[in-house]
Amino acid sequence: MIRLENVAYGYKTSEHKALDYVSISFRQGDWVSVIGHNGSGKSTLVKILMGIINEYEGTITVDGTVLDDTNASVLRKRFAIVFQNPDNQFVGATVEDDVAFGLENDGVPREEMITRTEAALKAVNMLDFRNHEPSRLSGGQKQRVAIASALAMAPDVLILDEATSMIDPEGRREVMKILRTIHEERQTTLIFITHDLAEIEHSDHAIVMGDGKVVSEGTVEEIYRDIDTLVASRLELPFNMKLSHALLDGSFMSYEELVARL
Repeated sequence: MIRLENVAYGYKTSEHKALDYVSISFRQGDWVSVIGHNGSGKSTLVKILMGIINEYEGTITVDGTVLDDTNASVLRKRFAIVFQNPDNQFVGATVEDDVAFGLENDGVPREEMITRTEAALKAVNMLDFRNHEPSRLSGGQKQRVAIASALAMAPDVLILDEATSMIDPEGRREVMKILRTIHEERQTTLIFITHDLAEIEHSDHAIVMGDGKVVSEGTVEEIYRDIDTLVASRLELPFNMKLSHALLDGSFMSYEELVARL
């Protein structure tokens, strides 16, 4: 669905490229996780995809159409993004107002706006909070509202940029569970940006980035098996990965599988 070919970009403040001629693909309906430490290039990748950065080298195609100045605004309407800090996305006085904001700006008819807002809030289990003030919600609830605001726009691609990094473990579990449900039921293409290897377990495909380059990519199991590359990429290994490699046969297991095996 999305293809980057030899995409490169460098900030004026650095002599090294933030993205160093990267070529990667995102298939429609896949959950693709992009993993990397701070400065690996993953946030620059998001900025280019969302049009925050436009002056880049290389080519981006969306469903075979080359992204350029003449069609960028139309093609990027198919994308929605959830940022790291949900407070930076809130504009409405209530949860319902906030989710409806983008639809209203887009000229969606009122009846359809109400239907889509309710459906999005229901999808993230926040319909009962529709009249609450966003600022009074927990971190996990805030992020679920931010996801609902993105879902209401009916995107083909949902980009999550470190969307769980500022919430507590309970909130993180809630968000990850909802993302799994959204992916399974709606078949929305998910591009999940993270530095946490424990969060990529349910991905269809994973890409490891380091110093602006693609270091490795493959299935989650293939990524998890390559311990040396993960360590060299300065990524923290999840506890269950460390334990399964130290005590068992080295293959990755979820916590449930690891407990059963032990």
